[in-house]
Amino acid sequence: MERTIHNRYRNLVVAATGTGKTVISAFDFRAFYKKNPSARLLYVAHREEILRQARATFRAVLLQQTFGELWVGGNQPEHFRQLFVTVQILNCRIESLDINPEYFDFIVVDEVHHITAESYRPILNRFNPRILLGLTATPERHDGTDICEDFCGVIAAEIRLPEAINLRYLCPFQYFGVADPVDLSNVHWVKGRYLPSELTKIYMANDQRVGHILRSMEEIIGDLNSIKALAFCVSQDHAKFMAEKFLLKGIKAAVLTSKNSTDRTKLRDYLVRGEINILCVVDIFNKGIDIPEIDTALFLSPTESLTIFLQQLGRGLRLVDGKECLTVLDFVGNAHAEYDFSQKFRALVGKSHISIVDEVQDGFPHLPLGCSIVLHKQAKEVIHSIHYIS
Repeated sequence: MERTIHNRYRNLVVAATGTGKTVISAFDFRAFYKKNPSARLLYVAHREEILRQARATFRAVLLQQTFGELWVGGNQPEHFRQLFVTVQILNCRIESLDINPEYFDFIVVDEVHHITAESYRPILNRFNPRILLGLTATPERHDGTDICEDFCGVIAAEIRLPEAINLRYLCPFQYFGVADPVDLSNVHWVKGRYLPSELTKIYMANDQRVGHILRSMEEIIGDLNSIKALAFCVSQDHAKFMAEKFLLKGIKAAVLTSKNSTDRTKLRDYLVRGEINILCVVDIFNKGIDIPEIDTALFLSPTESLTIFLQQLGRGLRLVDGKECLTVLDFVGNAHAEYDFSQKFRALVGKSHISIVDEVQDGFPHLPLGCSIVLHKQAKEVIHSIHYIS
């Protein structure tokens, strides 16, 4: 309708993590491709794994097992007709490419909430496709910039997290806001986030917080040897520290960071098979990775970005036989005055017109079907103390 009625060919699709944004783009391109058999495609993302999964999806949807060339790592394209490329490579090589602005008929930009970054501007300025399709789970930018400006000012299609859960595209969640004994109110706040080095130092200072985390997990989850959990940490040192503490407690745990990213597939398989129960990660499992079997998410450090929070949460919301819900433990400590709790809860509730203060006080009556948010008393007091929640 956006194209046929409104003549808008720069289209933004907003879909919750796990609802199949890549599949949507592949079917959209297939419809275009049937009418334009010589159409040339450019698919832009910022990670190799995303590109490989995207190409596999397009091949499956188009029923063409040779469709698409990768331009990432050691891969070099030959014909450039169906190109899956990282934004970093394309941006570095764009000036030397002997390609006219109209060469690509259909351009897909994945994780398009990054589009306001300087690395994306040369790409958007250089090419003039017949269709530009942007994909994201979270169009809202922490810096206040509006990505809709590049897409005719509107969202073409949208399915947010609460709607996706209600439609059973994603599994329900049980979110526990657990009191954290660590006070972060005086930690340095730089460019909208805590200073990771300071958080790491605080979290690794002693075992008091570790003991609190373990007790909370046992109280809420019960048998920690039966879970399949991702533990989101603030740094590589913190991830290693937490994995060691879990192991000392007799819980099978491992670490995955950029330092051992080559072990990603092996560790993922260990987690799926239950050979490890907790995988301590830093950023690396935010996006582009699907492990439907994950049933527990541990937020062991504050997540300042709503985009990252929803990506991390989405790692565990995939549907799989035998999984009833995702259990989330978010450790809420006394926060910096600029840390915004409201956007997180608003995204989980999914209703922009309601008061988050009322939601907290009334026990979150507007959550998606089968979902719950339980705030421990101290955590609720911390959240209420942040003056800007409304």
